[in-house]
Amino acid sequence: MKFIHTADWHLGNTMHDIDRAEETGAFFNWLKCEIESAGAQALVIAGDIFDVVNPSNIAKTQYYRFLASLLNTRCTNVIVVGGNHDSGTLLDAPAGILDALNIKVVGSINNRKVEDLVIELKDGGGDIIGICCAVPFMRNLELEQFYKASGQRGSGESADAVSDEDLLKRLYADAYRCALELRGDRNIPIIATGHLYASKLSGRENDGSESAAELANVENVALPENSVDDGVREVIGTLGNVDVSTFPDGLDYVALGHIHYTSMVAKNPKVRYSGSPFVMGFDESYCKRYVLCVDAQPNVPPAVEKVLVPQTMRFEQFKGNVESLKRDLRNLEKELLQNPVETYVDLLLTSGDFVSLNEALEAEEAGKHFVVKRHRISRDVLRSANAFDECVESTKQYTKEDYFRMLIASNAEESDDSEVVKSQYDKFIGLFNEAVAKAHENA
Repeated sequence: MKFIHTADWHLGNTMHDIDRAEETGAFFNWLKCEIESAGAQALVIAGDIFDVVNPSNIAKTQYYRFLASLLNTRCTNVIVVGGNHDSGTLLDAPAGILDALNIKVVGSINNRKVEDLVIELKDGGGDIIGICCAVPFMRNLELEQFYKASGQRGSGESADAVSDEDLLKRLYADAYRCALELRGDRNIPIIATGHLYASKLSGRENDGSESAAELANVENVALPENSVDDGVREVIGTLGNVDVSTFPDGLDYVALGHIHYTSMVAKNPKVRYSGSPFVMGFDESYCKRYVLCVDAQPNVPPAVEKVLVPQTMRFEQFKGNVESLKRDLRNLEKELLQNPVETYVDLLLTSGDFVSLNEALEAEEAGKHFVVKRHRISRDVLRSANAFDECVESTKQYTKEDYFRMLIASNAEESDDSEVVKSQYDKFIGLFNEAVAKAHENA
């Protein structure tokens, strides 16, 4: 069974107020052509279809038009699961109509049973070619309530006796068991989805390592100073850092979403993130974008091809002193004169004297073929110049995660990038974001 694995579209995203509707349309046109040329029989979208729970009408229109465009292709199956940015209710609302078109949507696990997550995939002739355990993103409380409602915790087990990680592992095991029963003696693959943060990521196009720069595309992993951007998303609760053993060994492929770069989990060729086809933050600008074309067969490693997504918009992040920033902007302008493309830039002063970047770089920015969306000053430069009170931008360039890290550093009397601070940040960032999410819900 051949299918396309993609995720994290974040439709409606307007990073720094940039209109991305045209970029989205170009991607959908390309993706449909790729599905046709690859002869894909299914499309699996592993969560975060939309950027916010209440997306714009433009974003919803683009989503439904794309799904409708697949009806005259060989792609006879579409699996859509919800992510942490999606409204499960919104995704599930048209499920009855979409189901008639063989577009299966699982926005959330609410009001569902395990068997509702297990979906048969069919070819154009109606023959079963595979089975998908369509598991969406779920918060800890949703998972706990799911097992309380189904009465499947196990005899004598209290709600506190089983960890959320154990419940997640049980959910995948239960879904896989249902899939095995549904498969019977048919020689067809069983795949699964997930929208979560798994541990031991690898598979970047350079050396496969898990460097800090690469982790800038992971949602709320501790990062070097000033590296967090709008593209970095939240891991809510403790369903983060999930071990690869959560997924049953018998699964022939696990299509994951939530991480914005293409990655393999624990060097397991069957468990992968496709990454986002779009740049979600300037810190992701150096990352190539892919969808994965997967040929899954039962009981053998899948054949996976990384298909490069053409970029119709360009994003650049430059760091350094004033002179290096000037040089970067001049070189960029030369490139754009040769190969014009809509381009946006983020600038960070990391060394040298404290200056106003608006004034210092005015000549390099005015009338050029790119748009600078943000000027930032690193904390080191601000400290050395005692300029915290002078720089209005200094409070606007940091996220809530930055301030959380600064608070840990202050209480520990350590530098922001010390191992002590990194360890405490990694340990408590999930609880911090869960508290923030609950505060927003209450507000």
